[in-house]
Amino acid sequence: MKAFIIAIAILFMASGAGNLSGSPSRAVQGEREPGACEAAAAELARFDKVGKEWGASNEGDPYTTVRHHAADGEWFGYGVTIYKLKSRFKRSVRLIVEDSEGLIELRQLSDEKGRRVGQRVVKERREGEATRVAVWVIMDRMIQGVDAPSLALALAAERVLITCPAEARRRLKQH
Repeated sequence: MKAFIIAIAILFMASGAGNLSGSPSRAVQGEREPGACEAAAAELARFDKVGKEWGASNEGDPYTTVRHHAADGEWFGYGVTIYKLKSRFKRSVRLIVEDSEGLIELRQLSDEKGRRVGQRVVKERREGEATRVAVWVIMDRMIQGVDAPSLALALAAERVLITCPAEARRRLKQH
């Protein structure tokens, strides 16, 4: 499991992404189609084996990684790191954003009032025959990321694990 955490950390640091399927901000995403969260969750239902790990980096920044496995051997990972120091957060963001290799999309995220609140980065890496897609949502000293073998799976996982929960929290604040 430690190897997975290191791999996710390397993925977050070595690769680097806006809004293909959705974002934590309604202003960025626009109107979402009804049932999108439920449809994405149904797509991910086959990933029924879950391994979790949480801890702190060498610098003391808390992280969580979750790896979802399907019976056919396919897997995707989700991770989140919350940075204690703004300087470490900015360095990590710079490493993600400045490496343009495999860049699919880089988009600024805005809140409902149009204020910039973060970034969304989507990249694809090819390692021999294997392809991996990474999606990062960067906001408030926190980097959330998805690592998957295809763009479709990465976007479904992002919707279920990042976008839909953020929209639900936003709706609760409005009422």
